[in-house]
Amino acid sequence: MRLIVLDMMKFSYYLVLIATFSFSNLVAQTKNEKESRVSMSQFPESAQLVLEYVPEKARRIKYYKETDGDKLSFESKFKYNKHWYSVEFDNNGTLEDIEKTIKKKHLNDTLKTAINAYLNLQTSKFDILKIQEQYLYNNKTSQRDFLNTILTDNASIRSNYEIIIALKKDGFWLLAEMTFDFNGQFLKSRNLQPESYEYIMY
Repeated sequence: MRLIVLDMMKFSYYLVLIATFSFSNLVAQTKNEKESRVSMSQFPESAQLVLEYVPEKARRIKYYKETDGDKLSFESKFKYNKHWYSVEFDNNGTLEDIEKTIKKKHLNDTLKTAINAYLNLQTSKFDILKIQEQYLYNNKTSQRDFLNTILTDNASIRSNYEIIIALKKDGFWLLAEMTFDFNGQFLKSRNLQPESYEYIMY
């Protein structure tokens, strides 16, 4: 619990810096994603059928509808075996990906070196706030089997790594979401609006 509080304090600190020094620069560059709590019954039926296979031992299960103005998606978040998971579906209820929150110490040395090398080339200062293993659904198995595999034995499936990062660039603090592959090679990035992402630490 103490670690969660400290992470939120650090996250709030960067939100203040970003809102104070760079909000005007962010508005034109970012999408304004919004997330709202809903009940499971508001999910598409096909998504509900997949989520029925979330283990009974999962705790703090919540359901969300998310939109960025262009795309509507549905997401379930829960804690299982000491990790936070999020399971995301598109507007039709098709599974898109499953994400698992991990700590920096869980990254192997090769991966950490590659990610840090990229970040050091991009910015003068940065702080990683959140790391998630991202498992993209590949249609090779059923959605229910894919969920079960990730929750029980994800070592057999390669993941991307999605990180939330506060970085200083051109004198301004920015909040960004960056994605790297399993080797630590950069894939993509997008800026985040602080007021739209108060929930990203959960």
